[in-house]
Order: sequence, then C-alpha cells, then structure tokens
Amino acid sequence: MERIMKHNNLVPMMRPGNEQAAGLVYATVTGRAGQWYFLSAADGSVERALRADSCLVGPDCGDTVLVCRAGANVAAYVLAVLARAVPDSAELLLPGGVALHAEQGGLRIDAARIRMNATGEVAIGAPRVAVEGVIGDMAFDRMNVSIRETQARLGIVRTVAQQVTSTVERLVQKARTSFRWTEDIDETRAGRVRMQVEEQVHITAQHASLLAKGHVRIDGEKIDLG
Repeated sequence: MERIMKHNNLVPMMRPGNEQAAGLVYATVTGRAGQWYFLSAADGSVERALRADSCLVGPDCGDTVLVCRAGANVAAYVLAVLARAVPDSAELLLPGGVALHAEQGGLRIDAARIRMNATGEVAIGAPRVAVEGVIGDMAFDRMNVSIRETQARLGIVRTVAQQVTSTVERLVQKARTSFRWTEDIDETRAGRVRMQVEEQVHITAQHASLLAKGHVRIDGEKIDLG
C-alpha cells in the first residue's frame, strides 16, 4: 500500500504483518538530551527521535530534518538533515567516535588515531602549517629539506650519524661549556686561525710539532722550556 500524503507526512510504508505504518515527516530540531533529539512537527506526530546511523550529519537546533516514525512504542529516527540553521557549519559523525567538524571553511577531525596511506604521494600545501604533539617519530630512506630561515629552541639533543657533511658560508657558535672527543684524526684547514683565551691554555700530547715556514714568535712575562 502506498499513497502520497499532504502536509508533513510524505510516504507511509507498511511492513508485512505489521498493522502500524512507518511514515516520513518533516520536523525542526528544538533541543537535545543525550542521544535523544527533541523535535517540533507541524502535525505534532513526533516529539523526539534518535539519530539513525545513516544520518552522518549531526542535527543541531533549528535544523530541518527528515524523521521516520512508527507506532507509539517504536522509537522514531532522524534519517537526514534537510536544511541547516547555520549553513556554514556542520558536524559529520562516523562510527567509532570519529567526527569531522566543518565551520566557516575550516575542517577539524576528532579521532583517537588518524592514518593516511597512499601508494603514490601525500602533499600538504598551506601558507602556515602547525604540528603539535608529545612524541614524534619520523622515518625516511631519504629526506630533502629546503628552508630559508629556521629558529629552533631545543632542550636536549642527541644525534647519532654515520657521516655528516656540512657546507656553511658563515658559522657562529656560542656555548657555556664545550667538550669534544675524537678517536682518530682531528684536522683543521683554514686560511687563518686565531685563538683568544682569557685564562689558560693547556696542551698535552705524546709528541708535539710546531712547524712554520716564516716567523715564529713567543711572547710572555715568563717562558719555561724543558
């Protein structure tokens, strides 16, 4: 049995063996308490309903929704949101407590875990990118980085590398205390080397050689040799 109803009732559907028909009705959301949505229908046929799993857009106050209602002892369900009271915002509800919030052109994803898998490429482009977290892990076979300017504030840094090669136009380092251990060879090649120490320089070696092609000058108030 199928007939078109006027006003708010759309298409009553009769289940085999059930004397009560399931009908569709337009309604307006007036409030919410827990999982129940309070509704206002023109014919007063439905006062509250649950959200059906197929209704991914979460209803909000003032929204026009499509409701499936049956008998008095059967819960009504909101099947779809037909018109939003606030057109530029919506909440997409997915099973498992996952939600997508869209508001004024922005998108926020709420989930316990998010994973993106791509067989080709994943690209992110934006004038500003912000990443926050407690623990971060990155693993790449090869990584290319191009940055015009970097400002970093680090607490503790531990680096383990097999080989490091750096090409720097100008290098300025400032440290309160510096220690360096080299097991094999430590070689410096420079056009000029200048060392300025405020207090004391101490050099200890099994063998030491000082070679100069030109002039060697040693100046001090007291010089001890041998």
